Amino acid sequence: MQTRWKRAGIIAIAALAFVTVGAYGLLDHYKTELYHGALGLQQDNARLQAHRVQAAGFDWAYLENDQRGQKPTLLMLHGFGASKENWLDLAALLKDDYHTVLVDLPGHGDSSFDPSLHYDLDEQVERLHQFVGTIGLTSFHMIGNSMGGAITAFYAANYPAQVQSAVLLNPGGIMDVKSQYNEFLDQGLNPLIVENEADFDFLVEFAMEQRPFIPWPISEVSTEKMRQRKDINAHIFADIIGAHRYDFKAVIAQISAPTLVVWGKEDRVLAAGNATEFQRLIPGSQVALLEDVGHVPMLEIPQQCADMVRNFTRASL
Repeated sequence: MQTRWKRAGIIAIAALAFVTVGAYGLLDHYKTELYHGALGLQQDNARLQAHRVQAAGFDWAYLENDQRGQKPTLLMLHGFGASKENWLDLAALLKDDYHTVLVDLPGHGDSSFDPSLHYDLDEQVERLHQFVGTIGLTSFHMIGNSMGGAITAFYAANYPAQVQSAVLLNPGGIMDVKSQYNEFLDQGLNPLIVENEADFDFLVEFAMEQRPFIPWPISEVSTEKMRQRKDINAHIFADIIGAHRYDFKAVIAQISAPTLVVWGKEDRVLAAGNATEFQRLIPGSQVALLEDVGHVPMLEIPQQCADMVRNFTRASL
């Protein structure tokens, strides 16, 4: 009797193992669908619809909510190697206050990439100008993170009649104060360019002081997407840090729009000490330094970011 029950127990354990492995295999097979489903729920929560448009020789992917013509427009620009989805949490919190437009810059996310072209800040600004004209935006607030912050500042300087205010979250463009990231670059390493899952995990820990929960399908598919884009990201990064046709500091000194510089004090990618130089250069700009926050405040503390955006843009009108 004991032998029979023992055999039955072994069979049950084996069956459970088979079901578990099979379920994991099924989940693995459908991870991309789960990934897009999760992002779809976030988009729905922010009342965003996906769109595509041709502008400046590129196929642009962007998300737009249902407040066009009803609320002030807020144009949201992601950082290097990132995408419009980085703004989903913040867009959901601002969905009743702004007409939100989240765009994948050329060479990023679901927008197209042409390897024969250059992707420095000035070129991306001119492409962005053609994009906003194509979709019918004439006056708007802007918010950008990292590379997107540098592009936001550059755009505000070049097209002052369009920009009502600019919020720069941990902006690129000035690295007078060096960071841990600069130490990696000096060693020939670039944590922002992902080749495998370990790289992705390190990047998330490195970039964020307050890491949000990232469920398995999103982390694994994100890793795959970044790995597949490794060469594209390397191309764009080389363009950004290479020789420029402009003086970034001289450009942003021309900004006339109300500007808020927000920086996480624990930023290991771009040192928060550079906020002082942004404030010195941009006339009338304000600075907010955030305790226990890293490089991507809109992902780490979205509610606090939403409050800052509301308060600043309302005061700037």
